[in-house]
Amino acid sequence: MSDDRHTAEVDYINRAVRERFALLTTVLRSLRHSDPLGEVVVRVHELQAYGDGAPLSSGLHWCGRDQLASRVGREDENVIAEWLAAGALPAAVDGREWTLPGWFEQVCGWVERTLAEAGVRAVHEIVQLRTWPSSCVLFVRTEAVNFYFKAVAESIRHEGAVTAYLAQHFPGSVARIVATKPERRWFLMTALEGRKLEDIGDAMAWERAAATYAQLQLACVARRPDLLALGCPTRSLDALAAEIDPLNADGTGLRLGEPDGLSACEVERLRTWAPELRRRCQRLADDGMPLTIEHGDLWPGNFLVDDASCALIDWEDVAIGHPFISLVPLIVGLSMFQPRLASPEVTQRLEHAYLAGFAGLAPPERLRAAFRLAAPLSFVDMAVRYRRQRSSVVRLHPWMRDLVPQTLRLALAQLDAEET
Repeated sequence: MSDDRHTAEVDYINRAVRERFALLTTVLRSLRHSDPLGEVVVRVHELQAYGDGAPLSSGLHWCGRDQLASRVGREDENVIAEWLAAGALPAAVDGREWTLPGWFEQVCGWVERTLAEAGVRAVHEIVQLRTWPSSCVLFVRTEAVNFYFKAVAESIRHEGAVTAYLAQHFPGSVARIVATKPERRWFLMTALEGRKLEDIGDAMAWERAAATYAQLQLACVARRPDLLALGCPTRSLDALAAEIDPLNADGTGLRLGEPDGLSACEVERLRTWAPELRRRCQRLADDGMPLTIEHGDLWPGNFLVDDASCALIDWEDVAIGHPFISLVPLIVGLSMFQPRLASPEVTQRLEHAYLAGFAGLAPPERLRAAFRLAAPLSFVDMAVRYRRQRSSVVRLHPWMRDLVPQTLRLALAQLDAEET
């Protein structure tokens, strides 16, 4: 039993196994995450154990694969049967090498050698923090400085290249890259100082985050060819406009009438707004604002802030797009995570801090108008991307089924706010 966790978080699983069974483990893959059963979620994972054959705790013993079927309880027999039927993974799907036995030892060896070459020889521990289909993250603790290691799937291999590029040209805006292994999509980063912005109740810190992001976007306008060459995809407004009707017609994706899904009334409102949303895409495409880097998941938890710095992490969803598509999740996150701080005045301050970075491109009133047009489209764009998630991934992470209706509900809230 544990508190509610993101399905990618696995450090608490390895810690519980160590405390209860005195085994060192890592999670290879998730096999099942149930829907909530009251306040309980049943999660089944495949783990790899490490060590030199140390004796198990009293009453425990290892059993072979051929013995498993006769030793499981009724509540486990289905998932054990599925695991036995599937057998060992023959290869890493989408380059997810972290799902294969032996990968963790290879990474530990590479990290220790890399840090030794950089003059860091006392690696105290390497801990698996998160693992799921897009990435695996490890925490590396040393005597003086801590690090994070990340491996990403083949489908988002550009994240490592883009992060390394930003670290080179904009030090302080992202984590410093110590080393990369591009062919395996590995990168090792110095741990950033500071706290997540979502935990900070100081409006000036939020303003600084908005301004920092605007400065990064503006500086990347001229670097767009470099980012494209690194594999950074483009998310065009024309493509977004073309996705609006298919999105609104997808009753399964909208979870029409289901718990946490959209109601028939909400779906009807979305369909009524569809022509206006398409017009907004066209108007933004025609406004002359240059395309630039777009984080794609700009919630306040992805900013780390202290007195001296403000940096962005987790560039998995990075793309080239209209700059103003990005910011609204940060502003909505203010109300979610710091409701006492959220007010029309503070919201205006955040918008002003952000738009001030683009002052040289257009008059203030034109910037504000474009920003208003983009606000609901930010969440429509998220919904479109969430709708493309593979069913095999969503099956293992049931909360992802709610992301399309959740983001579209936020889009409706932005549209409603304009009418009040």
